[in-house]
Amino acid sequence: MRFEEIARQLVETTSRLVRGRIINIMDTEGRIVASTEESRIGTLHAGACQVVRTGRPVAIEPADLARWPGAREGYNLPVFSDGRLIAVVGIFGEPEQVRDSAYILAAYTEQFFHQNALDQQNRITGELRTTYLRLLLNLDRYGTEELTEVGEALGLRLQFPVRVLALEFCGRQDALVCRQRLYRAVEELQFQNLLDPKRDVWAVTGDRLLMLKSDTGTRCLHRMLTCAETAVGAPARLGAGRPCQTLRQAPQSGAQALTLCAAPVSGVQDIQDPDCRFLYLMQRTAFREEDCIREMHSLLEQQLDAGELEMLLATADAYYDCGGSVGQAADRLHIHKNTLQYRMHRLWDIVCPGTTGRFEREYLLRLCIQYHVRKASEPS
Repeated sequence: MRFEEIARQLVETTSRLVRGRIINIMDTEGRIVASTEESRIGTLHAGACQVVRTGRPVAIEPADLARWPGAREGYNLPVFSDGRLIAVVGIFGEPEQVRDSAYILAAYTEQFFHQNALDQQNRITGELRTTYLRLLLNLDRYGTEELTEVGEALGLRLQFPVRVLALEFCGRQDALVCRQRLYRAVEELQFQNLLDPKRDVWAVTGDRLLMLKSDTGTRCLHRMLTCAETAVGAPARLGAGRPCQTLRQAPQSGAQALTLCAAPVSGVQDIQDPDCRFLYLMQRTAFREEDCIREMHSLLEQQLDAGELEMLLATADAYYDCGGSVGQAADRLHIHKNTLQYRMHRLWDIVCPGTTGRFEREYLLRLCIQYHVRKASEPS
């Protein structure tokens, strides 16, 4: 952001602070760049020029106006940042009456410029992190030279093995709320020392938080998930790709993390966990064969109304979650065993008529359940 734009924002912010008095912000050449009197913007302020030359305050009395072309009575102060003059602030009025307000204004101005510089630095760092992850996950296309340069600009010192992680909050949410939640999670992860800017890289991309994390064990993954969920007050899922001994392995780790993060479940989904490998392969199939799965789901939509479809798929989900036990699933759903069996046969007759193999039936219905859950969670 240009100096003039920052100064204009400052004038708008501080005019109430000094009870509506006329205030001016001058650059290091003594020219007014922002003022509550817009007609004076661009004019040279002799008092500010004196402040720039001496680095000391200048009080202008009404009787001395002839000595100060372009100025009015008031008090003018230098504004320093790290020992360097960055601006001059002036406030209109009898110098003795406005002196204290001028010092308050100068202190506020210094902090305002300092915060703006920090914000700009944070934006640049955020862009570098986003670029680093984009290059890393497309390493075969871009190579390592530019990646190394960006890593050096970030002062990055990775500790291998590293893993790519992907975090997403569950449920429907608009884009703004989604990004606010993810940035809040980042703040808390940093506060809890679960993200280290010297060893880790992270960036909010779309509706996910992507991370390249050094030295992650199972306990660390669960701590990260709990930290994010507590900060936002919403359930989340954390997909974790396999550990990488070199950056060349990171694209595959990233693909695994993103695939697991897209699964319609909450909690930690770690590719190293044997229970997650089936979920991972199901997700891969769901992405590759979406057209075929959509056709199966359409058959269900054509023959069942929305309420019945929801009920039957919830029944199938409970049935397979109970390992195919009719008794356990019926108890969980508080229905009779015969009712559960009737519902399952209704689904089998529509999705896979004539198929008797238990594995084939479960495989096809699980794909339909996954597709249905994902479709229901997408924004309208």
